[in-house]
Amino acid sequence: YFALCTCFFLLTLCGQPALNNRIVGGEEAPPGSWPWQVSLHTSAHFCGGSLINDQWVLTAAHCIFCHRTLIIFIQEGSNPNEVVRKVAQIVSHPDYNSRTPNNDIALLKLSKPVSFTSYISPVCLAASKSIFSSGVNTWITGWGTIGIPLPSPQNLMEVEVPIVENSQCNSSYGGNIITDNMICAGLQEGGKDSCQGDSGGPMVSKQCGRWIQAGIVSFGRGCAQPNFPGVYTRVSQYESWINGVINTNQPGFISFKSSWTASCTIPPTTPPTTPAIPTAPECEYYFFSP
Repeated sequence: YFALCTCFFLLTLCGQPALNNRIVGGEEAPPGSWPWQVSLHTSAHFCGGSLINDQWVLTAAHCIFCHRTLIIFIQEGSNPNEVVRKVAQIVSHPDYNSRTPNNDIALLKLSKPVSFTSYISPVCLAASKSIFSSGVNTWITGWGTIGIPLPSPQNLMEVEVPIVENSQCNSSYGGNIITDNMICAGLQEGGKDSCQGDSGGPMVSKQCGRWIQAGIVSFGRGCAQPNFPGVYTRVSQYESWINGVINTNQPGFISFKSSWTASCTIPPTTPPTTPAIPTAPECEYYFFSP
């Protein structure tokens, strides 16, 4: 698949990592490759998130459901360029319920803004009516388990998986579990997936030279099992809600369109005007058992 896009950027900073101008490969992400990645901590890392402007982080609601005192590490791990912020405000989606993975999305306001660098910058978000067709490649990043707890020095990990249609995903889970507010990704044969500790982190795709967040790690059946793709909160469904919460310096939303035809035209950018599902064990990754 190729991207068919006409992009109008109100925020020119999002989705352009200064140190990631290559086709990404491998398992361990070099420092600065994903500069919006954040780690949620209490005494230790327990979930991921993504920086969407200089003072707000996007994550999963189930990550913060039983954690009300949070610290955020941006570029956590062995990266010396990390910054640390306390969380000043937690806003979960009003229709989220801990008994269901629907509307599994939350916003965290940092105690003070961060300064953007080559290692710290925001991701773009998928605008409403974005289309992520089956087979579109996505990347998931996090400090979650890799079959065993992530060994020292606990470097950020990355994995590439394709989008799976919701209808196929629903068939795998045996019911009407997958709603329009969700998006699935994974390999039929398994072997690659997000896992415990990756919850709340971003799933991104590249279009027009921009990385756009399509999903938030939400739930799955185990990790990397055949025929059970990971399930993610579909970010494009929440553009209005996010902009309603963040009413100044709003995140950059871009409409993602997937097509068989390669065509990518970017007009001149406008300078920014202002900078019954089981609950998750320990507020981490959902393990669904029918």
